[in-house]
Amino acid sequence: MTGDFQEPARPRSDLVIGREDLFAGARAQLSRGGSVLVHGPAGIGKSTVLRALAAEYAGAARTVLRCSATESESHLPFLALADLLGLVVDEVSDALPAPQRTALESALTGRGESTLQRDGLALRLAVLSAFRALAARGPLLIVADDLQWLDSASTELLGFAARRLGEMPVRMLCAVRTETEPETQGHDHHLRALPPDTLAVRVNALSRTQVAELLGRRGYTGLPRSAVRDIHRTSGGNPLFALELGRALAENPAAPQPGEPLPVPTSLRALVLHRIGMLPAEARRTLLVASAGARPTQALLRAAGRENAETETASAAALGLLAPEREGPGIRFAHPLISAAVYAEATPQERRAAHAA
Repeated sequence: MTGDFQEPARPRSDLVIGREDLFAGARAQLSRGGSVLVHGPAGIGKSTVLRALAAEYAGAARTVLRCSATESESHLPFLALADLLGLVVDEVSDALPAPQRTALESALTGRGESTLQRDGLALRLAVLSAFRALAARGPLLIVADDLQWLDSASTELLGFAARRLGEMPVRMLCAVRTETEPETQGHDHHLRALPPDTLAVRVNALSRTQVAELLGRRGYTGLPRSAVRDIHRTSGGNPLFALELGRALAENPAAPQPGEPLPVPTSLRALVLHRIGMLPAEARRTLLVASAGARPTQALLRAAGRENAETETASAAALGLLAPEREGPGIRFAHPLISAAVYAEATPQERRAAHAA
């Protein structure tokens, strides 16, 4: 998809910390008329980047369509499509043949029993025709956040249209939660909504200096350098996690002593405790011993009395709590926050026992 977009007059992404290379690549792709997929793990700042790029390019588009999916609503068919087209369907309905118009209005309003199985071709062509009609009037920008929660029906319809818009002035700006590099033309169902020429740009972790700048911008300016270092280490450079840790530290009247773990707020513990709770009690104790060690290994865990360390750590790895060590026999948590949450959830007695072991 290409187009006649004018370059934005005033960048809005200058307010986003540590993403200069990402924005440069995204802007180059957008200037060629291509589409961009922003991806990375939870809390890394995908939505912030997406909003900044959308703010830059919205003024160059005649029409901007937006949707933001949620996990709790991902089972509702056509919901994302309704968010995108619900307010503009009247503008394009006259340009659609009667069968397409009927199928689209039924899907968007919930009246009738429109399904992809029954009205598949009519719905696909209707969405394609609607996008073409909008783009014929001027550049069209489609902004979609949290693609991983996009309902399957909307995903299929968007992908069908995206693959057929050709030289029409249409861009897509999307964000999706990933842990690894996505295959934009692979088999992940939520990525089928993207056009074939989509550029995937990953939002990486912030450096310690960038975390310090982020904390300062949010008002956490009185933190000692050692606290900022601990926040960066525990958050893994994740800006959401860093801000939550900074807030908890700023609100805690008793600052941790040197060497003590940071207080992990409930909001962050909840992100990982569900998966930790899926482990048997003995496996959780093994993780606690690992979290208490500076450089845990299987041999260290066995020496500390965790006789089934291999099996228990394998179970934790299967849940995404541990990651394979790149070099050597060490045990590595998938994110520093997981280790911190395991340690913070334990009682003082359990922590002392883990250190003693």
